[in-house]
Amino acid sequence: MDIIKKIISYFVSFVKLLWSIIAYIPTFLIRALTLMIIIIMTVSFFSKINHTIGEGAALLIPMDGVLVEQAQEISSFESFFGSNRRGEIELGNLAKTIKAASNDDKINTIVIDLSKFLGGYPADIFYIGEVLNDFKKNDDKKIIAISDQYSQGSYVIASFADQVILHPSGGVLLTGWSSRRLFIKDFLDKLDVKVLQFSKGQYKSATETFTRSSMSDQSKESNSKLFEVIWDLTTQSIEKNRNLENGFIEYYTQNLNTLRNQNNSMAELALNKGLVDNLMTRVETEQYLKNKFPNKKSDWGFIHYKDYQIDNSKKDKNIIGIISIAGTILDGNHPRGNAGGENISAIIKKARNEKQLKALVLRVNTPGGSAFASEIIREQVLAIKERDIPIVVSMGGVAASGGYWVSADSDFIFAHEATVTGSIGVAAILFDAQNTIKKVGLNEDGISSSPFAGSLNNGILLSSPPQEAIELIQGTVDRLYDDFIEIVANGRGLSLEEAELIAKGRVWSGRDALKLGLIDGIGSLDDAIIKAKSLAGVKNYSLKEYNQTKNNFSLIKDILTLFNLKEDFDSRNIFLDNLKSEFLSIFKWSGKLNDRNQIYYICEECTTNN
Repeated sequence: MDIIKKIISYFVSFVKLLWSIIAYIPTFLIRALTLMIIIIMTVSFFSKINHTIGEGAALLIPMDGVLVEQAQEISSFESFFGSNRRGEIELGNLAKTIKAASNDDKINTIVIDLSKFLGGYPADIFYIGEVLNDFKKNDDKKIIAISDQYSQGSYVIASFADQVILHPSGGVLLTGWSSRRLFIKDFLDKLDVKVLQFSKGQYKSATETFTRSSMSDQSKESNSKLFEVIWDLTTQSIEKNRNLENGFIEYYTQNLNTLRNQNNSMAELALNKGLVDNLMTRVETEQYLKNKFPNKKSDWGFIHYKDYQIDNSKKDKNIIGIISIAGTILDGNHPRGNAGGENISAIIKKARNEKQLKALVLRVNTPGGSAFASEIIREQVLAIKERDIPIVVSMGGVAASGGYWVSADSDFIFAHEATVTGSIGVAAILFDAQNTIKKVGLNEDGISSSPFAGSLNNGILLSSPPQEAIELIQGTVDRLYDDFIEIVANGRGLSLEEAELIAKGRVWSGRDALKLGLIDGIGSLDDAIIKAKSLAGVKNYSLKEYNQTKNNFSLIKDILTLFNLKEDFDSRNIFLDNLKSEFLSIFKWSGKLNDRNQIYYICEECTTNN
């Protein structure tokens, strides 16, 4: 009897202990969440503490990553615990910092480290070089470029420096620009997948990767013309900056192997040919900077450009708004780094309701994307115009297809000579996998109340679509192309015939786009702001950037993920969507495309840069 009582007593004690643990779990989670928020806020606070700058200090700019218009949003957990994602350098923030340093007497030198630079669109690279060049125009301002090795993109930036330092084991690799794509038609044929492509525009090549084994003659012609302009700008810029003879860079790229054999190393070749000024190891470079910028508290006297405080105290009742349309245009809401149709539309609407808004500058840096998302963004642009508010577009590295769709109705368009624009065409694609699934023992069957039921709602089909559905999609694409031509003609003051001649899905450089009337001037974001001020007829103004807000829900989602207390937030967990993703994920522009009608204003060649 006593044994039974002890067993019951032990069991009751165990149940109480177990219940105490279970009851404590919510408290533990709340405390853990609170602690995590406190840690993140503390780290964020101390990262914004003003750093003092000593006289003669250098501004250090490590170009670690790829140059982008708008960095993708990083989740709270990635920020705190680190991430394997490639680094991204925001073009606008970097340019603002350099411009601010131009007027700062304490900053005499910029040291730009290009060892980990991953490139960017040519126009964006040139723009940073031009901002650096403006910095040098101030009295006694100097730029030092350092790198273990210079790629073509990094060297274009380095060529603007007063002193270019290279590691003895490195070199300067100038090879010219190229556009190469992977073609998988033959692979899809082996899988017995039929590709149904619908496009309008003789040069529209967005679906070629799926429907051809090689690049079409039209695409080669268009790309050759585009890269001819960009390469011309590249060679002229480097030769001017480094005081080299005209034609030297072309000779260097065509005879690199022969020239290297005449020298002991690539580094010595670069030094002998005047591409760099000094060969230094990392230790020698560090000592050189230490001697040039002595500092008792650190290895050498510098302030990191992300710690450099910029004074934005200028305020005025007249507002010139700036809105960025950056990244692939996607349907729905999406974080920074992508242009979600709902996000951008809401931001433009917010600017439209600003009573003191006098002009709006759209900074467009996108290869396009969803046709529907592009249109709802354009609708908000038109609503701004109805208030008689001038709209000026500043095109970045690329503003093509959907990027041009949202720009065409503006009052004035600026672009860089190397901007990739145009690509005025429409594309849609479906995958017919009926024969493919039969090979693995799957069959789809059922009933439909019309020829269109079940044929239009997915990018990949398990039953061949009827001819009526194919004709409907092609008719929709044709109509959208006609709409595109009309928008361009009306927006740019061209006849329909003139607009058709420069459309056809063809890409153009900013230089050629100016001649054709697709843009109004060669210029930067600064030029667009000045033009907006002029069109608005105001003397004094303050700039207001309407940015996408950080998705704070991501923190909660990450924590719930950590404790396995949520359902999978990714809705693409059904067979069709996963199969579609496998096909599309091969291509950098298509992995995220999500237009509700599977119709896109997208420029395939625009996403290729070296």
